[in-house]
Amino acid sequence: MGTINTTDIIFATVIQHGRQIGTFRLSGISSITDIIKSVRNIAARVPGLVTLQLRNGTQGWTHRHPCIIF
Repeated sequence: MGTINTTDIIFATVIQHGRQIGTFRLSGISSITDIIKSVRNIAARVPGLVTLQLRNGTQGWTHRHPCIIF
C-alpha cells in the first residue's frame, strides 16, 4: 500500500461474505487507522469480519484489508 495524504481521495468498499455492503468516498484522511475508524462509524450496522477494499483515486493504488466491525 502506498502513502495516504490528506489531499487524496480514497474510495472504500466494504465486503462481507462476498457481498458488497457499502461504498464510501473519503477525503481529508491521513492514515489507514483514520479510514478504518470512518468506515466503522458508517458501517456499524454490519458487525463482524469484513474486507475493506481501498482505492486511492489520486495516487492510483489499491489495497484489500481484513477488518472487524463491532
